[in-house]
Amino acid sequence: EGIRMNMYEKMLWNVWMPKVRLAVSGWSCRNCDPLVEFIESWIPLLPRWLTSNIVDQLVLPRLQVEVNEWSPTTDIVPIHSWIHPWLPLLGQRLQIVYPTIRQKLAGALTAWHPSDPSAKSILKPWINVFTAGSMDVFLQNNIIPKLALCLEEFVVNPRQQNIEPFQWVMTWQGVCPENRFAQLLERHFFPNWTRVLCSWLSNNPDYEEVTKWYLGWKSMLSQSLQNNPVVKNQFSNALNIMNRAVSGKPSGADAPSLPYFTSIERKRAAEAAAEKRAAYLQAGVPQTASTEGLRFIDLVQKKVGTGDGPVRSVGVVRSG
Repeated sequence: EGIRMNMYEKMLWNVWMPKVRLAVSGWSCRNCDPLVEFIESWIPLLPRWLTSNIVDQLVLPRLQVEVNEWSPTTDIVPIHSWIHPWLPLLGQRLQIVYPTIRQKLAGALTAWHPSDPSAKSILKPWINVFTAGSMDVFLQNNIIPKLALCLEEFVVNPRQQNIEPFQWVMTWQGVCPENRFAQLLERHFFPNWTRVLCSWLSNNPDYEEVTKWYLGWKSMLSQSLQNNPVVKNQFSNALNIMNRAVSGKPSGADAPSLPYFTSIERKRAAEAAAEKRAAYLQAGVPQTASTEGLRFIDLVQKKVGTGDGPVRSVGVVRSG
């Protein structure tokens, strides 16, 4: 190998190494701890070139073969449990097996649906192992499109809300990069959510219920996501629409009536509309140009400040 060895190194190479090679040849990659502990215990006694020879010539080739044979759909032992213990010893050397791992995971996700939580448990251990760029590309190709479809098919219904599909998507908050997740909501959730809000407001609703609904949806997002500029802008836009509705100004949105508002409910709402709006606007605050548009903001602040905690009433709506 072109390395000049002293007597100690010759002894290691000629006497100790053959036994190590024999041991590694019968080693099971899935049972990594004994070999990891053995190498780590010997590192202080080995020249650096000999340690590199062990990991490069004996360990890494075995891991490559095992990764090639691994199947994420049939193997019950998660791959990170026998790859990650090698990170302190192999470090960047393991980059050679990562493309194969990602390729196999992508194949296993072909028929995956967001209702299945197993994908997240498989991918989460790799967030800080794969490079940020490669992980982002993987999520963009294999996870984000399925989450987007789930949000597109999600029905926002204030009267009887099935929140479960939305929760499937939200469990990925800690896996997908925050900006990517905010864009996902902006493109595939908020447009429909805002249309439903406009339609509801056009049917003379109970503004207290609308406020609870608004706060309920907002509380389902992490504080970090709520503070993201993209998401923050969506909620601010909704609050502006609500303020215009309370002050009697047109929202500027063409929102047809939703089917869950029956003709009877619309008739009742129409009969009480003028009285409700007047009572709401005049409740303890002079009706001036500077205060008319702040009613929903005041109500939101009141709700948050009463100690009610997070409001999650995103479902049932009672007729006024």
